[in-house]
Amino acid sequence: MITPFFTITQDEEFIHIDVKISHIRFSAPNIEMTITNELFVFSLPPYYLRLRLPYPCIEDDRATAIYDSKLEVVKIRIPKETKGQFFPDLDLTAKLLARSNEQGQVGQTPAMTANKPLIEELDVDNSKIDGSRVEKDMEEGEHFDWEVKQEIPTDPSLNVDGDGVRPVKYGFDNQYDHIVGVSISNGNDINELGNPEQTAPTDRIIERLIKENIKFDPEIYAADYVMETHPVDDDDKDFGSLISWKNPMIQKFLKWYKSEQSNNHNNNNSIIPVEFTKEEQERMLQLPRKSYLVNDSYKPEIFILIICLLFAYQFDIRENEGEHNIESAWTIGKIVPQFSFLDSKIVMQDDVNVLKAAIITCIRRALSYPFHRSYKLIMKVWDDVYYTLRGGKRFILKALLDLRELFRFHDIYYVYDKIWLEDLCAYLISDNITEGMIRNLAHDLKKEVSQIVKTDITFEKINPQDEQDNNDNDDDDDMIALNLEEIEMMAEDSYQQYQS
Repeated sequence: MITPFFTITQDEEFIHIDVKISHIRFSAPNIEMTITNELFVFSLPPYYLRLRLPYPCIEDDRATAIYDSKLEVVKIRIPKETKGQFFPDLDLTAKLLARSNEQGQVGQTPAMTANKPLIEELDVDNSKIDGSRVEKDMEEGEHFDWEVKQEIPTDPSLNVDGDGVRPVKYGFDNQYDHIVGVSISNGNDINELGNPEQTAPTDRIIERLIKENIKFDPEIYAADYVMETHPVDDDDKDFGSLISWKNPMIQKFLKWYKSEQSNNHNNNNSIIPVEFTKEEQERMLQLPRKSYLVNDSYKPEIFILIICLLFAYQFDIRENEGEHNIESAWTIGKIVPQFSFLDSKIVMQDDVNVLKAAIITCIRRALSYPFHRSYKLIMKVWDDVYYTLRGGKRFILKALLDLRELFRFHDIYYVYDKIWLEDLCAYLISDNITEGMIRNLAHDLKKEVSQIVKTDITFEKINPQDEQDNNDNDDDDDMIALNLEEIEMMAEDSYQQYQS
């Protein structure tokens, strides 16, 4: 989701909203606008704007939206419910963008939320996790609101430094810069940003979406689908064995959970006991010795990062049936959008929340880069992620410490350990994340994954008819949306025709 730059004015009868859009080819049919009392929603993917106005407006034939191509602005006019009523605070964008549960906080200025603490506590023993706090942690579980969170947009032309270069930060809590760019000259194949050191967060989303659509190959997915549903002995991919493979880590959790149930231990606050090996203890000792003073508004991004990392990690484990290989770091890095595009916000569409968007993004990337591309395999991986989360912080930490070793000593990909993994592992050990938060995250994930359907996974491709016409004017190419259900139906039809 990208919140566009916008301005609002009013007259006696109408509210006038000017929405700045750029970087995309304008398409009027793709615009969606809804007005429900005080709530106004504008959607033109990847742009999304949700405003809560002081008083109700109405949706009738007087509502209009006109695109000014010179200014790259969509001029919107919506009627007031009560003619002549004055709408206060239309210049307070933070108040208009606030979600329903943030109305009491809109008095805070951007500076209040943007300023980060300047003190970090050092010499923290990262090798120990106090097990006595588990019960308290479970009681302090925070329920996150996964509704799309919008930030106050700024005029892009003002977002430059004295040299005319747009300054950007990335990595854990946006602490880093000038690290990934150096690795590109050394052959960083995970990075897909054209200019990682100067690409703003919103532009990273656009670039990622475009390149995901380009990378996805419907023919490869269709071929893999046929091999999965109609396997033969000489297939070069055995999806059946991968899907049925038993993950030892997950089997350990399930065995413990069944034991708890059989012993009538119905305490929902119980956590599987986890022992760290000597090697794992040494790895924890090598983590940064500091505590992190992270703004609460950034915490959802940390949980999204954990979800994406666990998905990529469990995908690689299942694809290689419990082992890593020489391509594991590349596979994980390509699947995780925070690595390949430094995208910690994740694009959101107009009717999904942050968590669902992260799930869809991981699925799209797992269907575009790894050797095995199977929706059924991916759903099995999501089960692995859920059970890893249900195992608690120590279970997650074991997985992340193992994942980190793939990057820590890599001569090129070590940069992702520096900007993401070492901080995340140290932060997970701290008291900032409780067992209750992890438990709630697991339940939220399971709920969202269960609601995903194949039609939700859509890729935009150039219409094959346009390619056959060999039209030299690329601007005239029509884009069509292909979802997995359509591709599988076409693959099945082709297979049946071949058989007959």
